Amino acid sequence: MSSEPAVLAVPEEVPWKRLSAKAPLAALVPLSATIGRMLLGALLPTYFAGERGLPGVLWGIVLSMAGLLLAAGLYEVATLSYRVVGAQLEIRSGIFTRTSRFIEAARVQNTEVLQPFVSKLLGLVEVKVETASGGKADGHLRGLTPEDAQALIHALQAMRGEGTAAVLLPGEAAPPERVLSEAHLGGLLLYGATALGLGVIAVVMGALHEITETFHKLLLPWMEAHWDAVAAPGMGWLAATVAALTGLFGLWLVSGARAVLRFHGFRLVDTGTHLRAVGGLITRRQVTVRRARIQQVVLDEPLLRRTLGFGSVEVETAGVRTGKEAADRAELLVPVVPTARMPELLREFVPELPDAMPFQRAHPKALLRARIRAVGLSVLVAAPATWFLGAWGAVAWLLLPAQLLGAWFDWRFQGWHVTEALVVVRQGFWRRRTTVVQRSRIQSVRARQGPLERGYGIGHVRIDVAGSYVILPSVGWDEAQSLIDVLPARRPARRGSPVRLPG
Repeated sequence: MSSEPAVLAVPEEVPWKRLSAKAPLAALVPLSATIGRMLLGALLPTYFAGERGLPGVLWGIVLSMAGLLLAAGLYEVATLSYRVVGAQLEIRSGIFTRTSRFIEAARVQNTEVLQPFVSKLLGLVEVKVETASGGKADGHLRGLTPEDAQALIHALQAMRGEGTAAVLLPGEAAPPERVLSEAHLGGLLLYGATALGLGVIAVVMGALHEITETFHKLLLPWMEAHWDAVAAPGMGWLAATVAALTGLFGLWLVSGARAVLRFHGFRLVDTGTHLRAVGGLITRRQVTVRRARIQQVVLDEPLLRRTLGFGSVEVETAGVRTGKEAADRAELLVPVVPTARMPELLREFVPELPDAMPFQRAHPKALLRARIRAVGLSVLVAAPATWFLGAWGAVAWLLLPAQLLGAWFDWRFQGWHVTEALVVVRQGFWRRRTTVVQRSRIQSVRARQGPLERGYGIGHVRIDVAGSYVILPSVGWDEAQSLIDVLPARRPARRGSPVRLPG
Protein backbone atom coordinates (compact mmCIF):
# COMPACT_ATOMS: atom_id res chain seq x y z
CA MET A 1 0.00 0.00 0.00
CA SER A 2 1.45 3.31 -0.96
CA SER A 3 1.12 6.18 1.39
CA GLU A 4 0.71 9.63 -0.01
CA PRO A 5 1.43 12.74 2.02
CA ALA A 6 -1.70 14.45 3.30
CA VAL A 7 -2.30 17.83 1.77
CA LEU A 8 -3.34 20.42 4.35
CA ALA A 9 -6.08 22.81 3.33
CA VAL A 10 -4.79 26.34 3.12
CA PRO A 11 -7.29 28.82 4.57
CA GLU A 12 -8.67 31.12 1.96
CA GLU A 13 -7.25 34.61 2.09
CA VAL A 14 -9.91 37.16 3.04
CA PRO A 15 -9.78 39.98 0.46
CA TRP A 16 -9.31 43.56 1.53
CA LYS A 17 -12.16 45.99 0.91
CA ARG A 18 -11.59 49.59 -0.15
CA LEU A 19 -13.58 52.67 0.60
CA SER A 20 -15.78 54.21 -2.05
CA ALA A 21 -14.05 56.07 -4.88
CA LYS A 22 -15.91 59.18 -3.69
CA ALA A 23 -14.46 58.89 -0.16
CA PRO A 24 -11.80 61.65 -0.68
CA LEU A 25 -14.55 64.07 -1.70
CA ALA A 26 -16.53 63.21 1.42
CA ALA A 27 -13.41 63.74 3.57
CA LEU A 28 -12.46 67.06 1.98
CA VAL A 29 -14.68 69.29 4.12
CA PRO A 30 -14.00 67.71 7.56
CA LEU A 31 -10.25 67.54 6.91
CA SER A 32 -10.21 71.18 5.79
CA ALA A 33 -12.08 72.20 8.95
CA THR A 34 -9.65 70.27 11.16
CA ILE A 35 -6.60 71.79 9.48
CA GLY A 36 -8.18 75.25 9.66
CA ARG A 37 -8.60 74.94 13.42
CA MET A 38 -4.99 73.78 13.77
CA LEU A 39 -3.64 76.75 11.82
CA LEU A 40 -6.00 79.32 13.29
CA GLY A 41 -3.28 80.54 15.63
CA ALA A 42 -1.25 81.68 12.63
CA LEU A 43 -3.94 84.20 11.78
CA LEU A 44 -4.03 85.84 15.21
CA PRO A 45 -1.09 88.20 14.50
CA THR A 46 -3.14 89.63 11.64
CA TYR A 47 -5.57 91.04 14.20
CA PHE A 48 -2.80 93.00 15.93
CA ALA A 49 -0.89 93.90 12.78
CA GLY A 50 -3.76 96.04 11.57
CA GLU A 51 -3.68 96.93 7.89
CA ARG A 52 -0.15 95.58 7.38
CA GLY A 53 -1.18 91.95 7.91
CA LEU A 54 1.26 89.07 7.76
CA PRO A 55 4.32 89.11 5.46
CA GLY A 56 3.91 87.27 2.20
CA VAL A 57 6.58 84.73 3.15
CA LEU A 58 4.68 83.70 6.28
CA TRP A 59 1.46 83.43 4.32
CA GLY A 60 3.25 81.16 1.87
CA ILE A 61 4.53 78.93 4.68
CA VAL A 62 1.09 78.73 6.31
CA LEU A 63 -0.69 77.91 3.07
CA SER A 64 1.97 75.36 2.10
CA MET A 65 1.62 73.58 5.45
CA ALA A 66 -2.17 73.54 5.09
CA GLY A 67 -1.91 72.13 1.58
CA LEU A 68 0.54 69.40 2.62
CA LEU A 69 -1.60 68.36 5.59
CA LEU A 70 -4.73 68.27 3.43
CA ALA A 71 -2.99 66.21 0.75
CA ALA A 72 -1.70 63.76 3.37
CA GLY A 73 -5.17 63.36 4.87
CA LEU A 74 -6.82 62.78 1.49
CA TYR A 75 -4.05 60.35 0.54
CA GLU A 76 -4.67 58.31 3.68
CA VAL A 77 -8.40 58.13 2.94
CA ALA A 78 -7.77 57.09 -0.67
CA THR A 79 -5.39 54.26 0.33
CA LEU A 80 -7.35 52.94 3.31
CA SER A 81 -8.58 49.34 3.19
CA TYR A 82 -10.16 47.04 5.74
CA ARG A 83 -11.34 43.49 6.29
CA VAL A 84 -12.95 41.37 8.98
CA VAL A 85 -10.95 38.20 9.46
CA GLY A 86 -10.85 35.73 12.32
CA ALA A 87 -12.16 37.63 15.32
CA GLN A 88 -10.86 41.08 14.54
CA LEU A 89 -11.19 44.09 12.28
CA GLU A 90 -8.04 45.00 10.39
CA ILE A 91 -7.56 48.50 8.98
CA ARG A 92 -4.61 49.33 6.71
CA SER A 93 -3.68 52.69 5.23
CA GLY A 94 -0.74 54.35 3.52
CA ILE A 95 1.72 53.26 0.82
CA PHE A 96 5.08 54.82 1.68
CA THR A 97 4.37 54.61 5.41
CA ARG A 98 2.08 51.65 6.07
CA THR A 99 -0.15 51.75 9.16
CA SER A 100 -2.07 48.69 10.35
CA ARG A 101 -4.62 48.57 13.14
CA PHE A 102 -6.15 45.45 14.66
CA ILE A 103 -9.36 45.78 16.67
CA GLU A 104 -10.63 42.70 18.50
CA ALA A 105 -14.35 42.23 17.90
CA ALA A 106 -14.85 41.20 21.53
CA ARG A 107 -13.46 44.59 22.64
CA VAL A 108 -15.87 46.67 20.58
CA GLN A 109 -18.20 48.64 22.83
CA ASN A 110 -20.27 50.68 20.37
CA THR A 111 -20.66 51.34 16.68
CA GLU A 112 -21.71 54.75 15.41
CA VAL A 113 -22.98 55.57 11.92
CA LEU A 114 -22.75 59.21 10.77
CA GLN A 115 -23.83 60.92 7.59
CA PRO A 116 -22.57 64.51 7.31
CA PHE A 117 -24.10 66.81 4.74
CA VAL A 118 -21.42 66.22 2.07
CA SER A 119 -21.58 62.46 2.58
CA LYS A 120 -25.36 62.63 2.25
CA LEU A 121 -25.00 64.32 -1.14
CA LEU A 122 -22.58 61.60 -2.24
CA GLY A 123 -24.68 58.74 -0.85
CA LEU A 124 -22.00 57.67 1.66
CA VAL A 125 -21.80 57.16 5.42
CA GLU A 126 -19.12 57.05 8.10
CA VAL A 127 -18.65 54.28 10.67
CA LYS A 128 -16.91 54.72 14.03
CA VAL A 129 -15.85 51.65 16.01
CA GLU A 130 -15.21 52.38 19.69
CA THR A 131 -13.48 50.25 22.31
CA ALA A 132 -12.52 50.95 25.91
CA SER A 133 -9.03 52.17 25.00
CA GLY A 134 -9.94 55.83 25.52
CA GLY A 135 -9.58 58.89 23.32
CA LYS A 136 -11.11 59.04 19.87
CA ALA A 137 -12.64 56.10 18.03
CA ASP A 138 -10.18 53.27 17.33
CA GLY A 139 -11.59 52.71 13.85
CA HIS A 140 -13.01 55.56 11.76
CA LEU A 141 -14.00 54.53 8.25
CA ARG A 142 -14.99 57.65 6.32
CA GLY A 143 -16.60 57.05 2.93
CA LEU A 144 -18.43 53.73 3.03
CA THR A 145 -21.47 52.84 1.00
CA PRO A 146 -24.52 52.15 3.21
CA GLU A 147 -24.48 48.48 2.21
CA ASP A 148 -20.81 48.06 3.16
CA ALA A 149 -21.44 49.84 6.48
CA GLN A 150 -24.31 47.51 7.30
CA ALA A 151 -22.26 44.43 6.36
CA LEU A 152 -19.35 45.57 8.56
CA ILE A 153 -21.52 46.22 11.62
CA HIS A 154 -23.35 42.91 11.23
CA ALA A 155 -20.03 41.07 10.92
CA LEU A 156 -18.71 42.60 14.15
CA GLN A 157 -21.95 41.80 15.96
CA ALA A 158 -21.89 38.20 14.74
CA MET A 159 -18.32 37.74 15.99
CA ARG A 160 -19.37 38.92 19.43
CA GLY A 161 -22.29 36.48 19.40
CA GLU A 162 -24.83 39.27 19.85
CA GLY A 163 -27.06 38.61 16.90
CA THR A 164 -27.55 41.36 14.35
CA ALA A 165 -29.14 44.64 15.37
CA ALA A 166 -30.91 46.50 12.60
CA VAL A 167 -28.89 49.26 10.95
CA LEU A 168 -31.13 51.91 9.43
CA LEU A 169 -29.68 52.89 6.06
CA PRO A 170 -30.22 56.40 4.65
CA GLY A 171 -33.51 56.65 2.82
CA GLU A 172 -34.94 53.47 4.30
CA ALA A 173 -38.17 53.48 6.27
CA ALA A 174 -37.79 52.39 9.88
CA PRO A 175 -39.25 48.93 10.60
CA PRO A 176 -41.92 48.63 13.31
CA GLU A 177 -39.97 49.00 16.56
CA ARG A 178 -40.73 50.08 20.10
CA VAL A 179 -39.99 53.79 20.40
CA LEU A 180 -38.65 54.70 23.84
CA SER A 181 -38.18 58.45 23.40
CA GLU A 182 -38.59 61.20 20.82
CA ALA A 183 -37.53 64.86 20.78
CA HIS A 184 -39.65 67.58 19.16
CA LEU A 185 -38.68 71.09 18.11
CA GLY A 186 -40.14 72.87 21.16
CA GLY A 187 -38.41 70.55 23.61
CA LEU A 188 -35.07 70.91 21.80
CA LEU A 189 -35.27 74.71 21.95
CA LEU A 190 -35.90 74.52 25.70
CA TYR A 191 -33.04 72.04 26.07
CA GLY A 192 -30.68 74.36 24.20
CA ALA A 193 -31.80 77.48 26.07
CA THR A 194 -31.06 75.78 29.42
CA ALA A 195 -27.70 74.29 28.39
CA LEU A 196 -25.24 77.14 28.03
CA GLY A 197 -21.89 75.38 27.60
CA LEU A 198 -18.45 76.95 27.34
CA GLY A 199 -18.43 76.58 23.57
CA VAL A 200 -21.62 78.60 23.24
CA ILE A 201 -20.30 81.32 25.55
CA ALA A 202 -17.06 81.55 23.54
CA VAL A 203 -18.95 81.97 20.26
CA VAL A 204 -21.28 84.60 21.67
CA MET A 205 -18.46 86.53 23.35
CA GLY A 206 -16.73 86.82 19.99
CA ALA A 207 -19.95 88.03 18.41
CA LEU A 208 -20.54 90.51 21.25
CA HIS A 209 -17.18 92.13 20.51
CA GLU A 210 -18.39 93.01 17.03
CA ILE A 211 -21.86 93.99 18.30
CA THR A 212 -20.34 96.34 20.88
CA GLU A 213 -18.22 98.12 18.27
CA THR A 214 -21.21 98.48 15.96
CA PHE A 215 -23.33 99.71 18.86
CA HIS A 216 -20.87 102.47 19.79
CA LYS A 217 -20.22 103.53 16.19
CA LEU A 218 -23.71 103.44 14.71
CA LEU A 219 -26.56 102.64 17.05
CA LEU A 220 -25.62 104.69 20.13
CA PRO A 221 -25.20 108.02 18.25
CA TRP A 222 -28.56 107.46 16.57
CA MET A 223 -30.22 106.69 19.93
CA GLU A 224 -28.70 109.79 21.54
CA ALA A 225 -29.94 111.94 18.65
CA HIS A 226 -33.50 110.57 18.65
CA TRP A 227 -34.00 109.34 22.23
CA ASP A 228 -33.53 112.00 24.89
CA ALA A 229 -33.50 109.47 27.76
CA VAL A 230 -30.23 107.93 26.61
CA ALA A 231 -28.51 111.29 26.23
CA ALA A 232 -29.61 112.46 29.69
CA PRO A 233 -26.88 112.57 32.40
CA GLY A 234 -26.54 109.37 34.43
CA MET A 235 -28.51 107.24 31.98
CA GLY A 236 -25.57 105.23 30.62
CA TRP A 237 -26.92 102.20 32.47
CA LEU A 238 -29.72 102.01 29.90
CA ALA A 239 -27.29 101.33 27.07
CA ALA A 240 -25.52 98.72 29.25
CA THR A 241 -28.84 97.00 29.92
CA VAL A 242 -29.64 96.86 26.21
CA ALA A 243 -26.21 95.34 25.52
CA ALA A 244 -26.64 92.75 28.32
CA LEU A 245 -30.09 91.70 27.08
CA THR A 246 -28.72 91.41 23.55
CA GLY A 247 -25.92 89.16 24.79
CA LEU A 248 -28.33 86.98 26.76
CA PHE A 249 -30.62 86.62 23.78
CA GLY A 250 -27.62 85.71 21.64
CA LEU A 251 -26.64 82.98 24.11
CA TRP A 252 -30.10 81.45 24.00
CA LEU A 253 -30.25 81.72 20.21
CA VAL A 254 -26.88 80.02 19.58
CA SER A 255 -27.48 77.31 22.19
CA GLY A 256 -30.95 76.54 20.84
CA ALA A 257 -29.63 76.34 17.27
CA ARG A 258 -26.89 73.91 18.36
CA ALA A 259 -29.44 71.66 20.05
CA VAL A 260 -31.64 71.59 16.94
CA LEU A 261 -28.68 70.84 14.67
CA ARG A 262 -27.52 68.00 16.89
CA PHE A 263 -30.82 66.33 17.86
CA HIS A 264 -33.35 67.20 15.14
CA GLY A 265 -35.63 64.20 14.58
CA PHE A 266 -34.16 62.33 17.56
CA ARG A 267 -35.61 58.85 18.15
CA LEU A 268 -34.53 56.19 20.63
CA VAL A 269 -35.79 52.71 19.77
CA ASP A 270 -35.47 49.27 21.32
CA THR A 271 -34.22 46.59 18.93
CA GLY A 272 -34.15 43.81 21.55
CA THR A 273 -30.56 43.30 22.63
CA HIS A 274 -29.54 46.80 21.48
CA LEU A 275 -30.65 50.40 21.77
CA ARG A 276 -30.45 52.64 18.71
CA ALA A 277 -30.52 56.44 18.76
CA VAL A 278 -30.87 58.43 15.52
CA GLY A 279 -30.87 62.21 15.15
CA GLY A 280 -29.27 65.28 13.62
CA LEU A 281 -30.19 67.91 11.04
CA ILE A 282 -27.06 68.44 8.92
CA THR A 283 -25.02 65.49 10.24
CA ARG A 284 -27.23 62.45 10.73
CA ARG A 285 -25.88 60.32 13.58
CA GLN A 286 -26.89 56.79 14.51
CA VAL A 287 -25.54 55.16 17.69
CA THR A 288 -26.08 51.50 18.53
CA VAL A 289 -25.44 50.45 22.13
CA ARG A 290 -25.71 46.90 23.40
CA ARG A 291 -27.77 46.68 26.58
CA ALA A 292 -25.29 44.35 28.26
CA ARG A 293 -22.50 46.93 27.79
CA ILE A 294 -24.19 49.72 29.75
CA GLN A 295 -22.15 50.53 32.84
CA GLN A 296 -23.45 53.91 33.97
CA VAL A 297 -26.61 56.00 33.50
CA VAL A 298 -26.82 59.65 34.57
CA LEU A 299 -30.04 61.63 35.03
CA ASP A 300 -29.25 65.34 34.61
CA GLU A 301 -31.87 67.69 36.12
CA PRO A 302 -30.75 71.32 36.56
CA LEU A 303 -33.14 73.48 38.56
CA LEU A 304 -34.45 75.39 35.52
CA ARG A 305 -35.18 72.17 33.62
CA ARG A 306 -36.87 70.63 36.66
CA THR A 307 -39.06 73.71 36.87
CA LEU A 308 -39.97 73.29 33.19
CA GLY A 309 -40.76 69.61 33.79
CA PHE A 310 -37.97 67.74 31.96
CA GLY A 311 -34.42 66.49 32.22
CA SER A 312 -31.91 64.56 30.12
CA VAL A 313 -30.40 61.07 30.39
CA GLU A 314 -26.79 60.14 29.57
CA VAL A 315 -25.84 56.50 28.94
CA GLU A 316 -22.19 55.48 29.13
CA THR A 317 -20.45 52.23 28.27
CA ALA A 318 -16.76 51.38 28.45
CA GLY A 319 -16.24 53.16 25.11
CA VAL A 320 -14.29 56.03 26.64
CA ARG A 321 -14.64 59.52 25.18
CA THR A 322 -12.70 62.68 25.90
CA GLY A 323 -15.33 65.41 25.87
CA LYS A 324 -14.88 68.23 28.36
CA GLU A 325 -18.49 68.01 29.45
CA ALA A 326 -20.27 64.89 30.67
CA ALA A 327 -22.85 65.06 27.91
CA ASP A 328 -20.07 64.97 25.30
CA ARG A 329 -18.54 61.86 26.91
CA ALA A 330 -21.82 59.92 26.88
CA GLU A 331 -22.20 57.36 24.09
CA LEU A 332 -25.96 57.88 24.05
CA LEU A 333 -27.73 61.07 25.15
CA VAL A 334 -31.51 61.45 25.40
CA PRO A 335 -31.90 65.25 25.41
CA VAL A 336 -35.50 65.74 26.54
CA VAL A 337 -37.21 63.36 28.97
CA PRO A 338 -40.42 64.52 30.74
CA THR A 339 -40.21 64.21 34.50
CA ALA A 340 -43.17 61.83 34.63
CA ARG A 341 -41.43 59.38 32.25
CA MET A 342 -37.99 59.38 33.87
CA PRO A 343 -38.45 56.26 36.08
CA GLU A 344 -39.88 54.29 33.16
CA LEU A 345 -37.02 55.24 30.83
CA LEU A 346 -34.34 54.60 33.46
CA ARG A 347 -35.62 51.04 33.90
CA GLU A 348 -35.21 50.51 30.17
CA PHE A 349 -31.50 51.11 30.68
CA VAL A 350 -31.22 49.55 34.14
CA PRO A 351 -33.97 46.97 34.76
CA GLU A 352 -32.65 46.28 38.28
CA LEU A 353 -33.53 49.82 39.44
CA PRO A 354 -35.89 49.55 42.45
CA ASP A 355 -39.14 51.48 42.71
CA ALA A 356 -38.31 53.05 46.08
CA MET A 357 -34.81 54.12 47.06
CA PRO A 358 -34.28 55.34 50.64
CA PHE A 359 -31.21 57.50 50.13
CA GLN A 360 -28.62 57.70 52.89
CA ARG A 361 -27.78 61.33 53.53
CA ALA A 362 -24.38 62.91 53.66
CA HIS A 363 -22.62 63.13 57.02
CA PRO A 364 -23.84 66.09 59.17
CA LYS A 365 -20.28 67.44 59.45
CA ALA A 366 -20.17 67.74 55.68
CA LEU A 367 -22.55 70.70 56.01
CA LEU A 368 -20.10 72.53 58.26
CA ARG A 369 -17.32 71.88 55.74
CA ALA A 370 -19.52 73.25 52.93
CA ARG A 371 -20.34 76.36 54.97
CA ILE A 372 -16.66 77.08 55.64
CA ARG A 373 -15.95 76.77 51.93
CA ALA A 374 -18.90 79.10 51.11
CA VAL A 375 -17.68 81.74 53.59
CA GLY A 376 -14.14 81.56 52.23
CA LEU A 377 -15.31 81.99 48.64
CA SER A 378 -17.58 84.91 49.54
CA VAL A 379 -14.84 86.75 51.42
CA LEU A 380 -12.38 86.12 48.59
CA VAL A 381 -14.75 87.84 46.15
CA ALA A 382 -16.38 90.53 48.29
CA ALA A 383 -13.30 91.90 50.11
CA PRO A 384 -11.39 92.97 46.95
CA ALA A 385 -14.62 94.30 45.42
CA THR A 386 -15.24 96.51 48.48
CA TRP A 387 -11.60 97.71 48.49
CA PHE A 388 -11.56 98.77 44.84
CA LEU A 389 -15.20 99.74 44.21
CA GLY A 390 -16.24 101.16 47.56
CA ALA A 391 -19.98 101.22 48.26
CA TRP A 392 -20.88 99.51 44.99
CA GLY A 393 -18.40 96.74 45.73
CA ALA A 394 -19.98 96.17 49.15
CA VAL A 395 -23.00 94.74 47.34
CA ALA A 396 -20.85 91.65 46.73
CA TRP A 397 -21.27 90.74 50.44
CA LEU A 398 -24.78 89.63 49.54
CA LEU A 399 -23.02 86.66 48.03
CA LEU A 400 -22.37 85.31 51.55
CA PRO A 401 -25.97 84.44 52.53
CA ALA A 402 -26.64 83.16 49.02
CA GLN A 403 -23.61 80.85 49.25
CA LEU A 404 -24.63 79.61 52.72
CA LEU A 405 -28.15 78.89 51.50
CA GLY A 406 -26.84 77.09 48.42
CA ALA A 407 -24.49 74.97 50.59
CA TRP A 408 -27.42 73.85 52.75
CA PHE A 409 -29.56 72.95 49.72
CA ASP A 410 -26.72 70.96 48.13
CA TRP A 411 -26.08 69.07 51.38
CA ARG A 412 -29.76 68.46 52.02
CA PHE A 413 -30.42 66.78 48.65
CA GLN A 414 -27.28 64.64 48.47
CA GLY A 415 -27.66 60.91 49.03
CA TRP A 416 -26.63 57.42 48.00
CA HIS A 417 -28.19 53.96 47.91
CA VAL A 418 -26.68 50.50 47.32
CA THR A 419 -28.55 47.44 46.03
CA GLU A 420 -27.35 43.97 45.07
CA ALA A 421 -26.55 45.13 41.53
CA LEU A 422 -26.40 48.94 41.60
CA VAL A 423 -24.95 51.99 43.29
CA VAL A 424 -27.17 55.08 43.02
CA VAL A 425 -25.68 58.50 43.86
CA ARG A 426 -27.61 61.79 43.93
CA GLN A 427 -25.68 65.07 44.03
CA GLY A 428 -26.50 68.74 44.02
CA PHE A 429 -29.63 70.86 44.14
CA TRP A 430 -29.05 73.60 41.57
CA ARG A 431 -27.79 71.03 39.06
CA ARG A 432 -29.04 67.71 40.33
CA ARG A 433 -27.31 64.65 38.87
CA THR A 434 -28.42 61.13 39.75
CA THR A 435 -25.86 58.50 38.71
CA VAL A 436 -26.65 54.78 38.51
CA VAL A 437 -23.55 52.54 38.36
CA GLN A 438 -23.52 48.81 37.69
CA ARG A 439 -21.56 47.20 40.54
CA SER A 440 -20.26 44.52 38.20
CA ARG A 441 -18.60 47.28 36.11
CA ILE A 442 -16.73 48.92 38.98
CA GLN A 443 -12.99 49.00 38.31
CA SER A 444 -11.77 50.38 41.62
CA VAL A 445 -12.99 52.05 44.82
CA ARG A 446 -10.88 54.45 46.84
CA ALA A 447 -11.45 56.40 50.05
CA ARG A 448 -9.91 59.87 50.34
CA GLN A 449 -9.66 62.40 53.14
CA GLY A 450 -8.61 66.01 52.68
CA PRO A 451 -7.05 68.20 55.39
CA LEU A 452 -10.39 69.74 56.40
CA GLU A 453 -12.14 66.36 56.27
CA ARG A 454 -9.45 64.81 58.48
CA GLY A 455 -10.21 67.32 61.20
CA TYR A 456 -13.89 66.34 61.21
CA GLY A 457 -13.32 62.60 60.86
CA ILE A 458 -15.13 62.32 57.53
CA GLY A 459 -14.10 61.35 54.01
CA HIS A 460 -15.47 60.60 50.59
CA VAL A 461 -15.50 57.51 48.40
CA ARG A 462 -14.70 57.58 44.69
CA ILE A 463 -16.01 54.80 42.40
CA ASP A 464 -14.12 54.33 39.13
CA VAL A 465 -15.53 52.65 36.05
CA ALA A 466 -13.91 52.54 32.63
CA GLY A 467 -13.37 56.15 31.57
CA SER A 468 -15.52 57.78 34.27
CA TYR A 469 -16.07 58.04 37.99
CA VAL A 470 -18.59 59.14 40.60
CA ILE A 471 -18.00 60.45 44.14
CA LEU A 472 -20.32 59.52 46.98
CA PRO A 473 -21.43 62.21 49.47
CA SER A 474 -19.22 62.58 52.54
CA VAL A 475 -19.44 59.77 55.10
CA GLY A 476 -17.63 58.90 58.32
CA TRP A 477 -14.03 57.81 57.77
CA ASP A 478 -14.60 54.33 59.18
CA GLU A 479 -17.58 53.82 56.90
CA ALA A 480 -15.60 55.12 53.92
CA GLN A 481 -12.91 52.51 54.51
CA SER A 482 -15.47 49.72 54.87
CA LEU A 483 -17.15 50.67 51.56
CA ILE A 484 -13.94 49.83 49.67
CA ASP A 485 -14.66 46.11 50.11
CA VAL A 486 -18.47 46.33 50.01
CA LEU A 487 -19.20 48.25 46.78
CA PRO A 488 -17.55 46.10 44.08
CA ALA A 489 -19.78 43.18 43.09
CA ARG A 490 -18.52 39.77 44.06
CA ARG A 491 -17.50 37.83 40.98
CA PRO A 492 -17.79 34.03 40.97
CA ALA A 493 -14.52 32.30 41.73
CA ARG A 494 -12.95 30.50 38.79
CA ARG A 495 -11.83 26.93 39.29
CA GLY A 496 -8.32 26.20 38.17
CA SER A 497 -5.08 24.57 39.13
CA PRO A 498 -3.24 26.18 42.04
CA VAL A 499 -0.31 28.33 41.02
CA ARG A 500 2.92 27.42 42.78
CA LEU A 501 5.36 30.25 43.35
CA PRO A 502 9.11 29.60 43.38
CA GLY A 503 10.23 28.61 46.90
